[in-house]
Amino acid sequence: MRMTRQTGLAAARVSGLMVLSLSAFVLNGHGAGAEEPDAPKRVQAVVAAAGGEEKLLKLFRFSERVLITATATPLKPEDKSNRTSVVEVGNRWWIGAAPRDKDKVRVLCWAWSLRMLLDPKSKVAHLDDLKIGEHTAFGLRVTEAVKEPIDLFFDKQDQRLLAIDYIDTRHLFSEWKKTEEGHSYPTHVAGFRFADRTARTLNEKQWYQTDILELTPLKELPAEVAK
Repeated sequence: MRMTRQTGLAAARVSGLMVLSLSAFVLNGHGAGAEEPDAPKRVQAVVAAAGGEEKLLKLFRFSERVLITATATPLKPEDKSNRTSVVEVGNRWWIGAAPRDKDKVRVLCWAWSLRMLLDPKSKVAHLDDLKIGEHTAFGLRVTEAVKEPIDLFFDKQDQRLLAIDYIDTRHLFSEWKKTEEGHSYPTHVAGFRFADRTARTLNEKQWYQTDILELTPLKELPAEVAK
């Protein structure tokens, strides 16, 4: 078919509109790599909601009741701690005076403290919104500073941490409290294995829960672990 000059001009206009539409699609956050520009603002918002960097936990002691159970078990007033730890966020962890060598739990604690988001080695990207329980959450994915990507999800209403997806598990955070100094921390965490990690679907039953009974910020390492 022979193309007239008018037909050629019309085709060029359509092509130009398609290019402009595609450019707008990418710039509005729907294309690959479009999330990163929003990530710094999201980080600033969640840190501000937590009271600012000075209110993020860094060194603390906490006692908890840890249960490996498929059934959610409410905390009763008579329940006692079965583990006491000292944590230096992003670095070391001791149970009693013994170093805890599980890197997975140290990374998880570093993430929920939010200090991971501020680490110079962390590359943070914005993720699509996700429904977690009754909450709509936005996500931040951290890479580079960790061996495996770790995804943090925050309530869009109050910017509070709702969940962390890390390797094979989603960790759900709730029942938040504050120390006397103003540090926020979750007193209940429940872990659910993924049924399908790619689809982010979970097993119906949890595989662990922990309830923090007491948490105290520290200014220096206690004598029993500073040897």
